Amino acid sequence: MDVATPRVATRKHRMPEVVKSAVRVLEILEYFDRRRGAATVGDVANDLGYPQSSTSALMRSLVAVGYLSYDAHERAFLPTHRLPLLGCWLGEPFFQEGPVLTVAREIADRTNFAVGIARRNANKLQWMTACTTTDMSVDDVFASATSLLHSAVGLSLMASLDDRQVRALIHRLNAEVADLADVVPPAELIARIADIRRDRHVFSDEGGTAMLAMTTPSSDGVESVSIAIVDRSGLLAEHLTETISIARDCIARLNGAYPPPGTLAFRNQANRHRAVLPVLHQLQAVAG
Repeated sequence: MDVATPRVATRKHRMPEVVKSAVRVLEILEYFDRRRGAATVGDVANDLGYPQSSTSALMRSLVAVGYLSYDAHERAFLPTHRLPLLGCWLGEPFFQEGPVLTVAREIADRTNFAVGIARRNANKLQWMTACTTTDMSVDDVFASATSLLHSAVGLSLMASLDDRQVRALIHRLNAEVADLADVVPPAELIARIADIRRDRHVFSDEGGTAMLAMTTPSSDGVESVSIAIVDRSGLLAEHLTETISIARDCIARLNGAYPPPGTLAFRNQANRHRAVLPVLHQLQAVAG
């Protein structure tokens, strides 16, 4: 009688189960890290081998949540400042804080006020991160302003646009208000924005919250954001002149902080950032 050879159970090596759309989002962001420049939907779809329709949907979703910006004239996408801020909390030696966050932290340290960084995402105000104090949490800073039209930080961002863009944005925002009392007369707001451009800052003190906002310098490939100092103690209004001076001094150092794309300094900066990737991959392997 033949004795049957016992079966040995074997485990096939398979890739872990993943959510395809989640993986593709990460691969799109990694694609921009390699490309170091703007890209169209076609560029991404062709280079990554994705269907163009799903690539378009994913990239427009990333625009909606603030991780990509879209240039309608060029039909091209580019990562926003919100993306590198995701990992800055991990600290050295794995991540290096960018100049804008470094400046925000310095302003917070020198003034002892909470400082937030915000950007304009289409017709919405979007907070990116905040340096807080014992009196104000990140949520407190983010709750201090939610409107482009009705906040110091929102108006500072609008002041960085040209008049044609400002008028178009006012028209869109006024069309969306639920209460007619919130409609802002365009001529009145444009006049106020002209004052903001002249003063290079905007200050408001309403509802127990004071806010001083200034925008950062913009250049090719570098988005202008607003740095907002937020206070509920009443001290910001008392020390406004001194605080404006400190903030201007810190923000002025951002001029030239980002090397122009294509230059040797830009490539050197990119290589320094890439130097952490092997270490991160080793950590992922150990954790996995």
